[in-house]
Amino acid sequence: VSADCFIFLNVPDEVLIERVVGRRTDPETGKIYHMTFSPPEDEAVLARLEQRSDDTEEKVKVRLEQFHANVAAVKGSYEDISVEIDGTSKP
Repeated sequence: VSADCFIFLNVPDEVLIERVVGRRTDPETGKIYHMTFSPPEDEAVLARLEQRSDDTEEKVKVRLEQFHANVAAVKGSYEDISVEIDGTSKP
């Protein structure tokens, strides 16, 4: 199997941290909400939302450190088919 295109979403670390730390899941429906960008309108849903144990700022920073330590090698392997996209722009 070979790749036709390598898409790299460029998003600043602080934006990624905000996106991950605000994420919550409704254990009854499985629906994912974000406390800033798409909070639930129903108070009952809000009360039962859960945060994943690895969605803390500290754990996200560790994941980002690992990403930054390895991203250059990965991107280098796909230079000829790489496309970089601003991951902060509107769809």
